[in-house]
Amino acid sequence: MQRAFIIRPFGVKKDGAGKEIDFERVHNELIAPALDAAGLGGGTTGEIIEPGNIREDMFGLIIEADLIVCDITVHNANVFYELGIRHALRKTHTVLLKGMPVADAAPFDILTDRYLPYDVGDPASKKDDLVDVIRAALASNRDTDSPIFKMIPTLPEVDPATVQVIPMDLTEEVARATRAKAGGWLRLLASEVEGRRFQWPALRLIGQAQWGLSDFEGARRTWKQVQANTPEDIEANLALANLYERQYSNEKKPELLEASNQAIARVLNSRRTDVRQRAEALTLSGRNQKTLWRLDFETLDDLTARRERATNRGLLKAYEAYRKAYAVDLNHYWSGLAGLQLGAIALDLSRGDAWQDAFNTKAESDDYARRLSEDVEGLRPAVRLAIQSALDRLSDDSKDRVYVDISAADLMFLTGERERRVIKAYLDAVPKSALFPWNTARRQLQLFSRLGIRAELAEAVIQELDQHVDSPSETPDLHVIVFAGHRIDAPGRADRRFPTEAEPKARQLIGEALRGLQDGKSRVKVFASAAPGGDILLHEVCRELEIDSAICLPMPADEFGRFAFGDLDAWRARYLNLIGARPVLQLSDQEGLPRWLQETAIDPWQRGNRWVLEMAQTSGARTLSLIALWDSKDTGDAPGGTAHMVQIARNAGNIRIVPIDTHQLLS
Repeated sequence: MQRAFIIRPFGVKKDGAGKEIDFERVHNELIAPALDAAGLGGGTTGEIIEPGNIREDMFGLIIEADLIVCDITVHNANVFYELGIRHALRKTHTVLLKGMPVADAAPFDILTDRYLPYDVGDPASKKDDLVDVIRAALASNRDTDSPIFKMIPTLPEVDPATVQVIPMDLTEEVARATRAKAGGWLRLLASEVEGRRFQWPALRLIGQAQWGLSDFEGARRTWKQVQANTPEDIEANLALANLYERQYSNEKKPELLEASNQAIARVLNSRRTDVRQRAEALTLSGRNQKTLWRLDFETLDDLTARRERATNRGLLKAYEAYRKAYAVDLNHYWSGLAGLQLGAIALDLSRGDAWQDAFNTKAESDDYARRLSEDVEGLRPAVRLAIQSALDRLSDDSKDRVYVDISAADLMFLTGERERRVIKAYLDAVPKSALFPWNTARRQLQLFSRLGIRAELAEAVIQELDQHVDSPSETPDLHVIVFAGHRIDAPGRADRRFPTEAEPKARQLIGEALRGLQDGKSRVKVFASAAPGGDILLHEVCRELEIDSAICLPMPADEFGRFAFGDLDAWRARYLNLIGARPVLQLSDQEGLPRWLQETAIDPWQRGNRWVLEMAQTSGARTLSLIALWDSKDTGDAPGGTAHMVQIARNAGNIRIVPIDTHQLLS
């Protein structure tokens, strides 16, 4: 959700002739409804509730806002001061309003600026017009609507990311989710930062974490959100170029590779792109060409056929694209290494009979092979220097260090070193937890193996590193079941739902539902909380049926035990027995919401439900189900109960819902 900031007078103000205008009415009848209709969040300085210097926060809001609505009806010093700040620091998306009729004319400096007039006696009549103006402003490709940037077009615009600060506890939560390899948790955070002041830098942080966990679908959604807000955003377009290419490699849909190429073009056409970003974009363009080239031969069974099919213009185009990228920035080691790798492959293939068929004449093919040999020899020392330079710049704990270390091993693979030395270089470069970086390197080694180039060494490295790197077990037919169920009835409950004496019946019904979802082929895993009642029975039945179940808690286990059980000591004992025997997943490190969410309307128990469902949806399961021990009422006793879980599962659209009617417990 994009955010607006409103610059306006407060209360009732008089124009130069003494006429009173009620600006609260203007806000309530015109501005706020229009922003709501246009789908924007935000507000005025009234949303600043934390102690501190309100002026500092106000400056931040003015700079950060995706859109400013400014009412210039009367000569209000604060309004024009704040408008001046926006015009001086941001190029676009400032909408001006002016009430009519009033005695105050627009000041000379903005006299020629376009504004939307409205009737101060009937502001609501212009709501639809303001909605249209807001949408047009956000969609506009105009360079600037600021008189300052019109007069001084070379003036640099402030990057909002430099003033938006992500709350520390959100940064820490992203780190915990990443360490837990919990893609669903990151997706939850991506939805929760929407509309917050810090949403854009937070989404960048989350998108990077999703990429690191190989949640490419989640990362694509996150970066698409950033790019939709700022179409020319360099980081977002580079990320999307990567993500669409990976999606194309899996799905083979041509429109995905075209989307990747379009993202690359946006980077290359932007005036904000620096040298390194241009090299990165050109490298991604080379990779897209390489992807098309690989798909043309990798499925062939015969080595000779693969080598013959691989010897074509597609290989040369990809090689030349990498060389072009490296020429832009000789410190960009990735493009240099990729060019060297493809150059080495092309040089090996040039010895075959198919090489001449890729050219118009034998002289042309011989000349290209000669120049290729010279280029490859020149690239080796240059790439070695680029990799060493990158290693010298990075600290040992840098998140990018692993990629440079692997690149150094990749270079050693190309240079004819002893087998054990090359394997040792990869073992030293790849941490046991670095599955994603290793998969990237592994794919390149497989390319050499499939083309019969240093194939024995490539296979030896792959075999040893596959054993070294921690990888998730293969679960092609995983079936994840989420459970939600009512608590045991409190003594004296008027509307009986789950009486204590019905526990054996509930256990039986839960067992029948679980067995009914087993097909004898799929591995089943269950996610559920551990409240007294249906949750605990579910985990106990899973234990009896030898089904994996994970206990999903919205807070630390000790605090949950204190909060959820009260004087239900027998149920607490069963809970403690379960958490000692079953894996426990934990959302928050404290009871309730983290500080960065405490000023929102989010309920911590509803948050827990959404978290569990996101965890299920990012588990890689082919089938998702929800078992609900439920009274079928749309509203429960409190937020975040079984009714809420059923509702969000229905909204997900891809979850089979298996209800257990609790009326059976009353018969």
